[in-house]
Amino acid sequence: MRNVTVKLPDDTVERLKNEAQATGRTVGAIIRDRLESSSDKDSVHVLTSDLAGSLAGPRKSVTNGRRKFRRT
Repeated sequence: MRNVTVKLPDDTVERLKNEAQATGRTVGAIIRDRLESSSDKDSVHVLTSDLAGSLAGPRKSVTNGRRKFRRT
């Protein structure tokens, strides 16, 4: 297993310490569990996949903005 160092706000660290003390687990164990439980189900692709094809508009949605501001 590898070590990873992260910086967390003081209030987050306090909440983790309080939860660790209340549950009898280490802060590291709580963080590992939370990281492992947030799998692919929370990805942006999964959350927005039902929206694919639901937007109306022109087929060519991207335009070249440089044409509008040509140097003369």
